Amino acid sequence: MGSGAVDKTTLRALKSRIAALCAALVVVAVVVLLADDEPGPKRWRNARWYGACPAAGSIPPPTRRGAVITSRRPVLRGKPCQSALRAVDAGYCVDEPGRPLRCLPSFIIAGAQKAATGYLRQRLAVHPALAQGGGKEVHYFDAVARRDLRKTWRTSYLDNFAAPDGNAVTYEKTPDYMPNATAMRFIYELTPSAKLIFLLRNPTPRAYSAYQHHCRKGRFFEGPVFSLETATPPAGSPLPAPCASSTFDEFLRVDGGAFRAETRLVSWGLYADQLAAIRRVGFRDPDLLVIFSEPALRDAARLLDFVVAWLGLARFDFARLRTYRDALGREQLRAPGPLGWAHAFYDAHNSEMVRRHTAEPASAAARRALDDHYRRPNRLLDMLLRTARDVAVYP
Repeated sequence: MGSGAVDKTTLRALKSRIAALCAALVVVAVVVLLADDEPGPKRWRNARWYGACPAAGSIPPPTRRGAVITSRRPVLRGKPCQSALRAVDAGYCVDEPGRPLRCLPSFIIAGAQKAATGYLRQRLAVHPALAQGGGKEVHYFDAVARRDLRKTWRTSYLDNFAAPDGNAVTYEKTPDYMPNATAMRFIYELTPSAKLIFLLRNPTPRAYSAYQHHCRKGRFFEGPVFSLETATPPAGSPLPAPCASSTFDEFLRVDGGAFRAETRLVSWGLYADQLAAIRRVGFRDPDLLVIFSEPALRDAARLLDFVVAWLGLARFDFARLRTYRDALGREQLRAPGPLGWAHAFYDAHNSEMVRRHTAEPASAAARRALDDHYRRPNRLLDMLLRTARDVAVYP
């Protein structure tokens, strides 16, 4: 047999192998297409898909365990219209072309300010089943007007909660929501099944802590004037932080004149009134968790275990996280890598942070005035939590 015949035989064999390989690739492509005939993330199959503009009441409520949707998760496919506001709820997702999958929060840490909400947010963010949205705080419901809620929830708000694989439970933290009845109504209008967590601190030291917080933010001026409570911007420069306790006394008028009970420094400690208003909005008692910060943080590990269990999540060993002490002695989570080490080193030696946070104690006169003011509201809070037996309370 000549060399020409051998070359022809080899060529035919090569063509045959190429044809077989092409056929195999076609079969694989068909299988992949058939397996991926649903929209959305390839790894996520526990979902039920709906059109972009479902009518109110057209989506059967999913079953939930705490903040976790245990049945198939509702997903709106396409760009939602304004009327979709009435059809969505906590944990529902939107699969819109050109955007990552986004899921409305399943729970919100909604208060109170200066009561360790940041600590809880930071720790929960490392749980593998959770995805925190919006950085430290979102401040959507306390800033949006009602006429804009329908227009902006699917962009300004939903864009905070990317959930690429569709499995994460999203959440946010904004402690300014709790004393804002309008904000709580907006939350209920968009996510009526959302779980709400409230950390409550003794309102007397909370008021002074809030005063120093706003002082560090440059919101107190000579007078004294609180810029968040004036119609026009105050003149001059902000008072240097930390602010004097005597300025706090003067602002509250503890040594004479009518006690300034209407300022948010004081009124935001009226927890009973706020919780009663939240219940009237329509939130179910089993969806509310009240945590008393001071006793709860004496054993932070037990607190975190309780919150995770209440949310319906798998237990997570928070004790294995790498932490460090900042210059104020507070335990902080250390980010991985060299940048995390450098940030921890800087925090541990930040003398300016120590200077700005080391304030003199509140005066005895201010403490007495605040204690007297809060005595009845604190009794009302105790009565409310005793009668609202389905509201979870820790410890």
